[in-house]
Amino acid sequence: MLFGPRVGIFTTNHAIDATERAASGCYSKNVTIGDGVWLGANVTINQGVTIGKNTIVGSGSVVTKSLPESVIAVGNPCRVLRKITEKDKTDYLFRKK
Repeated sequence: MLFGPRVGIFTTNHAIDATERAASGCYSKNVTIGDGVWLGANVTINQGVTIGKNTIVGSGSVVTKSLPESVIAVGNPCRVLRKITEKDKTDYLFRKK
């Protein structure tokens, strides 16, 4: 996994009901991040979200819903821009000597 600066992962939330919220009511949900994920700078991940393996989340995105594996996702709210394909390879590993 690669995390840019100021990535925020938030697993808790306050109660929606005003009376419960005033009494400090809160709840939490897990966040799951797959292998090979790259989160750009200033990404915010909300509770209950799963990010599939090898996915890239663009800088400044706010992830409010789960993302599938091997996609590039961006925005507020974050949405899938496109799948990562073989055309994205740069042959860097073959040129490095």
